[in-house]
Amino acid sequence: MENLDAVDPFFGDIIREWLPDGQIRRIPLKLHLEPGLSQNEKDAIFSFNYHVDLGDCLNYMLRSRLGRMLYKGRDFTPRVCEREKFVKGDVVLVNDNCKHYAGEVQVVMKDMKNDGQRNLLGHIDENELMILDEIGAGDIYGFVEA
Repeated sequence: MENLDAVDPFFGDIIREWLPDGQIRRIPLKLHLEPGLSQNEKDAIFSFNYHVDLGDCLNYMLRSRLGRMLYKGRDFTPRVCEREKFVKGDVVLVNDNCKHYAGEVQVVMKDMKNDGQRNLLGHIDENELMILDEIGAGDIYGFVEA
């Protein structure tokens, strides 16, 4: 938690108050990265590794909203993805085509149309997809590069 101030002093204080003290249970998810990710995309996945969903969209996706605050103003240039849809286990990042949400990391739970507002970052390892069904509101998860 000490590195929150290095990421963002203002939001570091807010996040520190919101996260529990002491040992934090963090669910690690093995992520197979797409080639050609920008440093900002890698930072959004790995630099702040306390992703959490508030529970309002669990049927469709896990939304890690803190990234859009921590990385506000960073460049999340849209990258072309030829896929028609994203599938369960895909990890995407809202790009600059949807500026208000840019930097938000999402884990797809149900097929989702590729509308050009998200960059594909990678995919959760096939052997760990069942873990996604057990993540609930308030559970803290992170990513480990496969």
